[in-house]
Amino acid sequence: MRRRGVACVVAGAALIGFTGGDGFAGGHAKTWADGTPVVWTDQEMPELPLERYEFDGTDKQAYDRMERARQLLTQRCMVRHGFADFPRDPKYPGFGNRYTTVMVAVGTGPVGSYDLEKARRWGYGWDPGKKVRPREPEGREMTTEESAVYYGDRRGEQSGCAGEASRRLERGVRDRRNTWVYVSGRATAVRKQAGRDPRLRRAYREWADCVVDKGFKRYPDPVKAFGDKAWGRGQDGNTRRTERELGTAAADVECKRAHNTGGVWWSVVNRLQRAELTLHRKEFAAVRVDRDRMLANVRAVLETA
Repeated sequence: MRRRGVACVVAGAALIGFTGGDGFAGGHAKTWADGTPVVWTDQEMPELPLERYEFDGTDKQAYDRMERARQLLTQRCMVRHGFADFPRDPKYPGFGNRYTTVMVAVGTGPVGSYDLEKARRWGYGWDPGKKVRPREPEGREMTTEESAVYYGDRRGEQSGCAGEASRRLERGVRDRRNTWVYVSGRATAVRKQAGRDPRLRRAYREWADCVVDKGFKRYPDPVKAFGDKAWGRGQDGNTRRTERELGTAAADVECKRAHNTGGVWWSVVNRLQRAELTLHRKEFAAVRVDRDRMLANVRAVLETA
């Protein structure tokens, strides 16, 4: 979860000691007088209401615990089928012959990054000297015979030992699909709705005017700036880091700080998400019950490890 950044309300002023660029003379206000949080760094973006209902790959601790429980259950199932030395974290058949791409994933949120130093140096890309190799399974590669038992008939996720593990972890869950996709689906709908909100549209225009005033191209929003094909992003996700790209990326961050684009975005989405929770209270409550039940199943399995 992101660290909360709302701390105090400053009446009559949007920012304290704002000097432009990356200056922090006297620091900056934590909120506007109307309660809108002031966001100058990635860490200052507050949590949104729907995040408390999510359970997906973004919740790394919970997701990792679920994977450990799944591996344990699958291994036990394989042992029962006669594969006594089956590893807990196996490689898939043919894994050793695959070419593993080494890269750093590049992504951006609805308003992009606030890291001005990186923007000035790497633009909308990343340091090519800091490559990260994706995590590889620790165990040996499973055999073709083991794979047939592991996956079963492959006609569904509930087949084979992998399917048995899933059924155990989802025991008591009433709506399996909604547990994984309902919250993210509603969050996506809210983001689309936010894009039509007059206040956010005005904030994006102010940000765009600021970028243009600094001598760069007009974009409808920060995400479009990040995704400009002119940056020549390659298959590894990195950009060419031209002078224009570096300047645009720096102006992007400076203008988001100057006009609190991220804080306005959060304020609009926060209001819409709260309305969403009120409108679909029963559905969200049911998702949370199923999520908590699944996490309880995970805890029970890991306690037997």
